[in-house]
Amino acid sequence: MGINDGQHDPDVSHQFANDPDAPREARQALLPLFPDDGAMADDVTLVASELVSNVVQHTDAGGLMEAWSNDPFVLSVTDFGAEMPSPEAEADEQGGRGLHIIDDLADDWGTTRHEHGKTVWATFDREPVDPGD
Repeated sequence: MGINDGQHDPDVSHQFANDPDAPREARQALLPLFPDDGAMADDVTLVASELVSNVVQHTDAGGLMEAWSNDPFVLSVTDFGAEMPSPEAEADEQGGRGLHIIDDLADDWGTTRHEHGKTVWATFDREPVDPGD
């Protein structure tokens, strides 16, 4: 279960395999939640791509991405890996910058360990809409 703890079903629920195409497929699954392109859509889809990429790179199985189009917008990725992500891990030429990207783009993020793995979640505050627009 994601960060919403059962408040309501996710607006997007996308199961993915351990496959190099998984990050692209995750981004595409989120696009219906953003009928207008914008900075928030870019941020959410980039974070989704990073989280799904981490699952593909660091586990032997796929996972589940869920999104709630609330205020704040909530994105979670659940996998069966036991290793918790750590932004303190040193980046190298092969990568390791994804959690720093998530930290820069999301308003908040964290991890929740559960019996069969973990969930990494991120929240994005919606920009206030100017009534004059």
